[in-house]
Amino acid sequence: MLAFEFIWLASQSPRRRELLGRLGVRAELLVADASIDIAEDVEALEHPLEGENPTQYVERVVAAKLTAAMARHQRRRLEAAPILVADTTVAIGGRILGKPAHAAEAVEMLSALSGRSHRVLTAMAVSYTHLTLPTKRIV
Repeated sequence: MLAFEFIWLASQSPRRRELLGRLGVRAELLVADASIDIAEDVEALEHPLEGENPTQYVERVVAAKLTAAMARHQRRRLEAAPILVADTTVAIGGRILGKPAHAAEAVEMLSALSGRSHRVLTAMAVSYTHLTLPTKRIV
């Protein structure tokens, strides 16, 4: 069993950090910084590809985020610790609901969700140097 003092959390989600804290896991943020990580376009990773279903989407995004986080970790020469990435998406049927661009789009999305069943999909991946654990999917 490996023991670590903390993990790197490659997520800006305050909720993920809070949940880890409740579990007694100390998480240090490893997120993109525009002044340091000039070549990274994290938002571009989150655009669905043509014909991609919600499950494929969330798994692809997590794999891409893990690759980016590992490169960021190496580039910054940070202390060795596991890196955790996760992504959550909401889908109605095959339609992936991304982050709303403005208030009107948020209202449209909430209206589409109202009174209808939908799925919330989360994928996560953990890496520690050369050891990468398989992506887990929660549907």
